[in-house]
Amino acid sequence: MERNLLNPLDVMQECAQLALLGRGYTKTNPIVGAVLANETEILSRGWHELYGGAHAEVNAIENSPVPTQGLDLYVTLEPCSHTGKTPPCAEKIVKAGIKRVFIGCVDPNPAIAGNGVDYLKNNGVEVYVGYMEDLCASLIEDFAKFITKHKPYYTFKTAQSLDGKIAAGTDSKWISSKASRTYTHYLRAVSDAILVGVNTVICDDPELNVRLMKSDRDPYKIVIDPNGRMPLDCKLVKNSVNKLIYVTAKSNSVSDRLNVLGADVIILGGDGELDLELLSDELVNRKILNVLIEGGGKTAGKFFDAGIIDRVNLFIAPLILGGDAVSVGGKGAQSVAEGFKLKEIQSKKFENDLFISGKISDYKQMVLDLTEEVRGRCACGCGRDGC
Repeated sequence: MERNLLNPLDVMQECAQLALLGRGYTKTNPIVGAVLANETEILSRGWHELYGGAHAEVNAIENSPVPTQGLDLYVTLEPCSHTGKTPPCAEKIVKAGIKRVFIGCVDPNPAIAGNGVDYLKNNGVEVYVGYMEDLCASLIEDFAKFITKHKPYYTFKTAQSLDGKIAAGTDSKWISSKASRTYTHYLRAVSDAILVGVNTVICDDPELNVRLMKSDRDPYKIVIDPNGRMPLDCKLVKNSVNKLIYVTAKSNSVSDRLNVLGADVIILGGDGELDLELLSDELVNRKILNVLIEGGGKTAGKFFDAGIIDRVNLFIAPLILGGDAVSVGGKGAQSVAEGFKLKEIQSKKFENDLFISGKISDYKQMVLDLTEEVRGRCACGCGRDGC
């Protein structure tokens, strides 16, 4: 009787879906999914559920209903080979008697970057690198930026009219549909922090929480206020002061009061033009990996001018507003050639709105190049076939 063997590509696709379950919970760790299987059947699943908790491979192994000796492990990211918050996963895999390991992509962390593969091979495990590597690398672009550049991954999100306006006169009523706003709350839920400028707080008094979908996530709320104008009776202070990160140029009455109330106050210095690279360093120190920028045109423009936006999520409503409330202000590009061009563009509809998502930076390619390099070398690292 013929056996229906598992297709490694299909299994890795499931691993990627498992990895997404950890998005928003792993702080500066990558999201990872893993599956334990024999040749014909998936036996257990795991993902990195929480920063500081067990990694995906360990969860899959510990969830196995049968002895793990001789089984196969599929994992989206190369198992770690060093001791961090948890013991090395590669060591756990060897001790569990796993026969074969299928890896989506190599870990860009310089402390790993092929060392996990080498450890497994040197301990008698069959290792196959590069299954659904494009998909798996796309899962960790934010982590790849953090671990190589030591900066957060910035996503700009806005809702605008067809002519690029985000408000009508003094009316701050929602432009986008309920479906678009619900998806925005998903984007919030998978982010570590939501960032706005002080004008958004003054005009809209937002809560910046996750309330249109079921989630236990409560991201940090970052307010950029160089000159101390934020009203202390706003909802962010009343309801979320313990999750508030207030960024200003120098000490002022607002920052002093927020300090007393328990907010996290960052004073960057300067004359009102905040150093966003310095802010990035401060956020990384707080283990903030993903930042969703929801601020108005002025705030968005400053981040674009600084050249640090990584991804754009744009909701376009089918109406014309006119006026000067643009979605992105700042100095702007001096020529079309200098404009920020989106790559790997995806689009979908939310009711009558058009959602467009694309990335400006490309940290995936770096991971793919590293994966190809590791796939082509032997266990000792000399690079010679048949070593």
